[in-house]
Formats: sequence, C-alpha cells, structure tokens
Amino acid sequence: MDMLIDISGQQFYSTTIDQLAEECSQKERCALIIDEKELTEFTSKSKTVVGKSVNQIIVISESLNAIHTLFEGEKVLLISVLNYEEAVKIAVSGVELSQQVICIADKEGSELKRVFEELSVES
Repeated sequence: MDMLIDISGQQFYSTTIDQLAEECSQKERCALIIDEKELTEFTSKSKTVVGKSVNQIIVISESLNAIHTLFEGEKVLLISVLNYEEAVKIAVSGVELSQQVICIADKEGSELKRVFEELSVES
C-alpha cells in the first residue's frame, strides 16, 4: 500500500484489490474509494473487510441502485459520487468516520493522481 497524502491527520493510501484485504484488515475505520468498474473484482476478492475494517465506501458511479444490492445487509455507509475529486472531498469531510482512506485506482496517469497533486499544491 502506498501513502498518497496526509490531510489534517487523515491518511490516504493507494492499493490494489489483491492487496486490499490484507492491508485493510490491519487498520480500523477505513473508507474505501473505488470506481464502479472495480466492484465485481472487489466483491469477489476482498468483500470480507466490509463492515469490519471498511465502514464507508465511496463509489465513483452515477447511481447507487445497482451497487446497493452488492452490500445489502452489511454495516457500511455507501456514497455515490461522479468523480475522484468529489470522492476525496467526501472522505475528508468524513474524517470522524474514517481515519484512513484507501483508494483503488491506477494512481499513475489517473484522475486520482491529478486530484492529489492539486491537493498538494493547495496545502
């Protein structure tokens, strides 16, 4: 897992779905930022962390309708946003809910990388 940025004591990390279950199980109160395209792989490989280590999932998607059924019965806050910039803003505003934010994305050449570069300049 790679550290991306620390914003007022809230740590943002980037990792792959394959590493998520192992890395996230060592943390408490994590938020997950994930693109809707990655959800099928996530639920097949790492869903066990939902409701335990992951208490908040911020999904890059236009709607929560299809996503909601994937997590029905789990104790997790589901939020749908249109892009990574909105996802990061939501995560930062939810610092009381989650001290660590784990991002599933190709951080090289991705919108996520651009968002964190802009945050670094603003800080």
